[in-house]
Amino acid sequence: MSIDLKLIGNKIRKERILLDLTLEELAEILDLSPSYMGLIERGQRGVSIETLYKLSTTLNVTTDYLLSPADEKACDTRLSCNVLYQKILTHIKKYNTKELKFLLEFIELKNKHDSQFLKRGL
Repeated sequence: MSIDLKLIGNKIRKERILLDLTLEELAEILDLSPSYMGLIERGQRGVSIETLYKLSTTLNVTTDYLLSPADEKACDTRLSCNVLYQKILTHIKKYNTKELKFLLEFIELKNKHDSQFLKRGL
């Protein structure tokens, strides 16, 4: 099994754009040159474990997501999904109806945005 640097770079670029970060801004956060960051996004260079960790925390994704051959954001394991669901439920149990409706509208808007974003091929 080999690591697909191009796929990793595409995922990094997609997540960077979703966060409305420029390549230069992400490079600065990671303490890399913009040209090197461009090479990473194009799959022409790999990253160190330290940079991979910084990328995952900055982009709010798991390292498994970045390294996996699949191009979808799924929970790494059922256990990690359950832990995340429980944390979310703990927070929203305190919400009133108005806050829950707002949260639902936000999630629906995010999903619509992501869907349109992917249809455009970005």
